[in-house]
Amino acid sequence: MAKDYYQILGVERKADEKEIKKAYRKLARQLHPDRNPNDKGAEAKFKEVSEAYQTLSDKEKRQMFDQFGSDYDKVRQSGYAAGRHASAASYPGAGGAGVDFGDLFNQSRRGRGGAEAAEGPEVGDLFENLFSGFRGNNGREQAGSRSGGFNIGARAKPRGPHKGDDVEHPLEISLPESILGTQRSLQLAIRDAATGGTDVRNVTVKIPAGVREGARVRAANQGAPGTNGGVGGDLYLKISIQPHSFWKREGDDLHCEVPITFAEAAMGATINVPGLNGEVQMKIPAGTQSGQTFRLSGRGVLHVKGGGSGDQYVKVKVAVPKNLGPKEEELIRELSRLRDQNVRLDLPRSL
Repeated sequence: MAKDYYQILGVERKADEKEIKKAYRKLARQLHPDRNPNDKGAEAKFKEVSEAYQTLSDKEKRQMFDQFGSDYDKVRQSGYAAGRHASAASYPGAGGAGVDFGDLFNQSRRGRGGAEAAEGPEVGDLFENLFSGFRGNNGREQAGSRSGGFNIGARAKPRGPHKGDDVEHPLEISLPESILGTQRSLQLAIRDAATGGTDVRNVTVKIPAGVREGARVRAANQGAPGTNGGVGGDLYLKISIQPHSFWKREGDDLHCEVPITFAEAAMGATINVPGLNGEVQMKIPAGTQSGQTFRLSGRGVLHVKGGGSGDQYVKVKVAVPKNLGPKEEELIRELSRLRDQNVRLDLPRSL
C-alpha cells in the first residue's frame, strides 16, 4: 500500500514548509529512539516520520510525490520527471497522475522535427527504459513477462556508479553552541532510494564556531546511499538557534542589558559586565540615561570565515531602589531640594 506522507506527519496537502517542519519536529521528539528504548513500534514510526519529512521538505521530491505517490523514486530513476505528459489512465500514484503511454507510442513513430519516420525505435526499447527503474536489489530486474512482443522484463544496460541524493535535516542548537562551536552525535533515519527502505545510522557532525541561524552545515557522503558502488550523497544540517534569556544575537553582534545604580548613572563609574570569555570592564560616563547603549568593539561573535569578530552592545537600565529606609528617604529628599528643577518643564500640557 502506498504511503501517504502528509497523513504520516498529520498535515494537509496544502501545508507550507513551516507547518511541515513544525509537525516533523514534534513527532521526532516524541518517537526518537532515545526516548523510546527497545520500542520497535516507536522506532518504525520514527523512520516513517523521517522519511516523510525528507520527501516533503524537498521541493522537487514533494512535487514528484504529489504526482506519483510513494513510488516517485522509481519513476524518477526511470528517467521521467514529474509532470511530463502525465495522465491518470497510465501509471497510477497517490496524486492520480502518471506517464502517458499513448505519447510514448507516438514518439516511437516520429523522427526529428516531428515528421513520421520510416523506422523508429523499438517499442520494446521504450518499455525497457521505462521499467529499468522498477528493479530489485543491486539492479536485478523483477520477473518479467512477454506479451504481444513487448519484453517488459528485459534486462536494461548496466549503469555506472551513481552518487546518492543529498539530504537536509533540521538541527536546533543553543546560543552558546552557535558562538563557541560544538559537536553533535545524531541518529538519523535516511531513505534509501535504491531499495525503498530506510537506513538508520549514527552520524557525528562538528558545528563550527560562529554558525548563524539558517546556515547549512555539510557532512560529506552522509546522505542517501549511492547506487552501483557510488558514494553517498551529502547531509546538510539546517541550523536553528534557541533563544537565550540574557544574550541576543544579531548577525555576529551580541546584545545584552545590565542594571546600574542611580549614583553610577549620575556621577559615572567603571563597571564589570558579562562577556563571552568572562567579565569585561565598561566605563559609564557621568549623566548616563536609562536605556542608553554602549558598544564594546570586537567583543562579539567570531566571524565563521575568519577576519575578526562582531561587537558587543550593552544597554544600561537605571535600577530604582525599593523599600527605602528612613535614612535613604531623607537623603533622597535632600537631593531633590538641592536639584530644585522641574525635569518635565518642556513637556506639552496636552495632545
